[in-house]
Amino acid sequence: MRFIDAALIGKVASLALQTSAFVPVRPRALSRIKTDKSITVLHESVVNDSASKGDTTENAEDNETTAVRAPLNFIGPYPCLSLRFPELATVSQRERNVTGVSLDFVLDTAANTNTINAQVALELGLNKVGEALPGVGAGGAISGGDTYMLGDCELDGLPEDDRFTFMSGLTASALPVASPSAAGLLGVYFFNAFPGGVELSWDMSGSKPPAATFFSDPEKMGDALDGLQRISLEQLPSSGLPSVRLNINGVEIPALLDTGSPITVINAEAAKLSNVATVTGEGVGENPKNPFARFAQGLKTAQAAVRGDVLMIAGANGKPVELLRSTTETDLKLDNVHIGRTNIYVGDLPGLAALDGIGGSAPPAAVLGMDALRLRPKVVYRQKEVFI
Repeated sequence: MRFIDAALIGKVASLALQTSAFVPVRPRALSRIKTDKSITVLHESVVNDSASKGDTTENAEDNETTAVRAPLNFIGPYPCLSLRFPELATVSQRERNVTGVSLDFVLDTAANTNTINAQVALELGLNKVGEALPGVGAGGAISGGDTYMLGDCELDGLPEDDRFTFMSGLTASALPVASPSAAGLLGVYFFNAFPGGVELSWDMSGSKPPAATFFSDPEKMGDALDGLQRISLEQLPSSGLPSVRLNINGVEIPALLDTGSPITVINAEAAKLSNVATVTGEGVGENPKNPFARFAQGLKTAQAAVRGDVLMIAGANGKPVELLRSTTETDLKLDNVHIGRTNIYVGDLPGLAALDGIGGSAPPAAVLGMDALRLRPKVVYRQKEVFI
């Protein structure tokens, strides 16, 4: 496989709530170089004018490359891409007339808006360029907010002489969405900006570092898809989020494909149909009048949380919601492709609302999270399909 600077694939304009489009730039012939941080980039040499008009030499064709690879950093269970913004600066840097800021972003296929922490936007003095409409994420509905220009970015970790523009005109909105330990989220339209797809790979044995690879051409991916199975994706009409048919214990359930969720969650109806039993709830959300009863309830809840049997999250109405873990490992498939077996959770995760999956009369619905996806060695995401 040959790799190319993403700036040669094209420049990405605004990604927030809009389908990104590539702007063609002048072709170049390239030779590969590698860095200590395993970012694969290329040394640029401009193709002559005749080649740029279509009269490409055989050597230039041989050197044609279509992808760029960077480290995939995990902050806890969240897959993150580190980007460097050469023109941005913190307050302290501006006082010293220095620029260059590195930020970690969660790669989240179940968010339809790029986001940035409001405090980060304030610290960096970002320019407001618009307002984002309300969006959707795995945590549920996202209210609107100011959209800021982040500008040109590079892949973080490269020596100064090897840096190149990975994307131009990147924007993000300061929305009240959780991105633990990261500056923000890069959502589904970021993924859709790469026609060849985005590969997220992780070697659980530890022999290879996790990596994210961005492909510009689906016809020039080398052996990237070897050994993988194709699964169709459906884009939900109201949100644009990717949906798959998740087979749970032999029962098909519509599910969000969500790299931003550490866990796989199904609602009560899906649990009933697929015969998934859970641990007993701990009565979280109730408010006993007896102080001793409140103490006992709090102790039970804390013990369950330590075991991982019960997870507490904020619901769509702000009230706490219990997610209960399955008592046994659950068999998961996409189409006829076996993902593996793992414990999953049952409850009203707010993100299920994208599938109308919340409430007592809701149809079966699920969120397919990273705990299940990482049972496979890698995933290649495209706008209308995924390979596992």
